[in-house]
Amino acid sequence: MQVRTATKRGGGSSKNGRNSIGKRLGVKKYGGQSVIAGNILVRQRGTSFHPGQHVGRGRDHTLYALAPGYVTYYTDLVRGKERKMIGITTDSREETLPRMVEHLGRSRYFGKVDLEREMGDWEFGAEELSALEGEQGEQLSEEELNQLIAEAVAGAETQAAAAPGAEGQAKA
Repeated sequence: MQVRTATKRGGGSSKNGRNSIGKRLGVKKYGGQSVIAGNILVRQRGTSFHPGQHVGRGRDHTLYALAPGYVTYYTDLVRGKERKMIGITTDSREETLPRMVEHLGRSRYFGKVDLEREMGDWEFGAEELSALEGEQGEQLSEEELNQLIAEAVAGAETQAAAAPGAEGQAKA
């Protein structure tokens, strides 16, 4: 008869087998790549890279784009320390950072405002205004202006009355 000893159980359990999943840190967008506002540029622990022009920093030190453009990596002297910076150039890939503010001025991004369209609307408004003026270039009198306003209000009321579900909107 054979007797099994306790060697199998005496080996104990392994001290291996514990591991956490990767956090997917690192550079997400490289130099020269185009980005839109909100794109993540770098995920990092601590600040290996610092935010530059048009770049924001999240509470976990993630760097993200604040404006559409092209990614640029550069070094700059900040408070006496050389730092690795990431910036966004909005004009072209060839623009260099850090920007010479004394000569070129600050780079400003007017988010969600299309200046060309805005200027076009303004010019169109000026044409309409000139059409409202009299034949000799004189402005409308106050009575004529009040009459035009009354006609516009009456037209808006008729459109609102003709729209389906206008009764529910008027009560609310």
